[in-house]
Amino acid sequence: MRRGTLWQALSAVVMAVMLLQPLIFSTGQILAPSPAWADNDDPRYFPDTGFRISDDRFWDYFQKRGGLRTFGFPVSRKFTLLGSEVQIFQRRIIQIRPDGGVGLVNLLDSDMLPYTSINGATLPAKDDALVAKAPPVGSPNYADAISQFVQDNSPDTWNNLATNYYQTFNDTVKLEDAFPDGDGNPNWLPGLNLEMWGVPVSAAAIDPKNFNFAYLRFQRGIMHYDNTSGLTQGLLLADYFKSILTGQNLPFDLAGPAAQSRYYKQYDNSKPDGVANPATLPNSNLKNAFEKDTPSAGGDTLPPGTTPTPIPSPSPTATGSTGLAYGMQVHMFGQDQNRILGMVKGAGFGWIKQQVRWNEIEGSKGNINFGKLDPMVANASAQGVKVLFSVVTVPSWSRGDHRTVGPPDNANDLADFMAAIAARYKGKVQAYEVWNEQNMSREWTPPINACAYVSMLQVVAPRIKAADPNAIVVSGALTPTGWNDPNGAIDDAIYLDQMYQCNGGVFKTLGDAVGAHAVGYNNAPDDWLDKHTVSTQGFKDHGSFYFRRIWQLHDIMAKYGDPRQMWLTEYHWGSAQAPVPAGYEWTTALDENTVAGFFVRSIEMMRAEPWVGGFFIWNLNFRTMGNYHSDETAIFGILNEDWSPRAIYSRLRDMPK
Repeated sequence: MRRGTLWQALSAVVMAVMLLQPLIFSTGQILAPSPAWADNDDPRYFPDTGFRISDDRFWDYFQKRGGLRTFGFPVSRKFTLLGSEVQIFQRRIIQIRPDGGVGLVNLLDSDMLPYTSINGATLPAKDDALVAKAPPVGSPNYADAISQFVQDNSPDTWNNLATNYYQTFNDTVKLEDAFPDGDGNPNWLPGLNLEMWGVPVSAAAIDPKNFNFAYLRFQRGIMHYDNTSGLTQGLLLADYFKSILTGQNLPFDLAGPAAQSRYYKQYDNSKPDGVANPATLPNSNLKNAFEKDTPSAGGDTLPPGTTPTPIPSPSPTATGSTGLAYGMQVHMFGQDQNRILGMVKGAGFGWIKQQVRWNEIEGSKGNINFGKLDPMVANASAQGVKVLFSVVTVPSWSRGDHRTVGPPDNANDLADFMAAIAARYKGKVQAYEVWNEQNMSREWTPPINACAYVSMLQVVAPRIKAADPNAIVVSGALTPTGWNDPNGAIDDAIYLDQMYQCNGGVFKTLGDAVGAHAVGYNNAPDDWLDKHTVSTQGFKDHGSFYFRRIWQLHDIMAKYGDPRQMWLTEYHWGSAQAPVPAGYEWTTALDENTVAGFFVRSIEMMRAEPWVGGFFIWNLNFRTMGNYHSDETAIFGILNEDWSPRAIYSRLRDMPK
């Protein structure tokens, strides 16, 4: 298929520069537009990440190559790297060549980001044999040949999956992006898309840890196909490169290999040029590269020795004050409710969380048994204890298969139910959690799908807020699993990242707080993959096993510019005497005093983080209802069978708040 002489010329230039200039790429001089900001309206500033695109040439290139769709948000200021001025975006790195031209850094070169395991994803490696088959620059019919090579190796259908790799390639830069004045030729777009991606350098590959994920590696990016959502898009690779430079927010599986990179932890703003080891990163100036910007018409690099302008503080917390919400998971149904509330208040806690099983409350559509909920709401209100209702399970009538594990066939059924209870208990139930542990098949009918949950939340959250505008809406808390199988469980960090990518990023607008669970297993709260202060066995080799996992989750929130707080709607350590149910043997490794100390220390850590809005100890009174030798939920009760306080309860009661 002929593309025309202009396409031939552009393709030849593109491929020649890609092969001859491994670090930099340019299509020539970019004309700089006039600045287009008003005093309080700076279109170049992105509050989602706190950075702006100040260089006119970068701004023009960003706009004419697809903007946020292609690059993601800026995550740095402009700075000098190996002699080139660059700015890092989430997906790509833009640079200025010495001649003033603008192009992309070849991020996936072996010197920069050669890794094949990032944030739990197993990515295909570069296939030198495939690269050798690419038509050489200058060969006969080169334009047609290189176009055919891209098409042949970017299948839209692969392994019975609608991967849409070639379509994604072709749709990266749109004609109206590149030629806003309407003077463009559609035949030029293949060359611009080749500029963004380069050619495929691997075959498509399934992620062995998650069979719903498939990847295709190009010279400048990796396309990710998610079979659960049907989306194909570029990974946020440049953001990971930033993490290597700063040493912050590094995924657990990238931290070790990246430690050998010359870029690792090079950002040190206390140095004159902001570079920790200039000998290994010559001709570089990282000064203030990752200090947040403010909306303005000024430059993006502060003079050495000056202090960046601070970013305004976030809005008040979801609790309506700057205080941390101290809560306990309780079970009120059929129990001495005032005794429970008295134990909560006696420990100095002000919140309870009660799980509400929808299937037990609404036996048929519209017939809600408020009689089960009214007493606990009235008792809590009378004692001045705030309530979080966590709504889970579905009535059999809400699913065609009559299963009670979510979601309902029609999200409006759940919205109707939650709106009804929010209206009835307006001002008396202060918060609602929309589902629980939806990244696990125990709570969500497989296949597990982040976008399906976001779509449900998109219907339910506004209905709750309409019924009670002051109610706090918390997204369903994710449980740490360390596993990726859509038929069983999805890693909580991966699932959270997926939620932000669904439905145009709408998740950030749904509700007031992001739900999470924290499980310390047999590790101290300050411990991590590289730090073990207790001599226990097992549960050491993945971030899911540590309390500090919640910082990784918050890093994902920050990556997408989500200013909301995180609420830990369950978190726990456990101490028990054998025998215990299978899988909970780790609870026998810690005594009660050790666990009590872990709780106290972890709360101290959370109090220092303004992004933690509240937490709920799992749990108060489940030992009073069951035998922990056979019931795993009873293991974590902080009251004994006879309601007497365990050491854990006593330490929580006595700690400063």
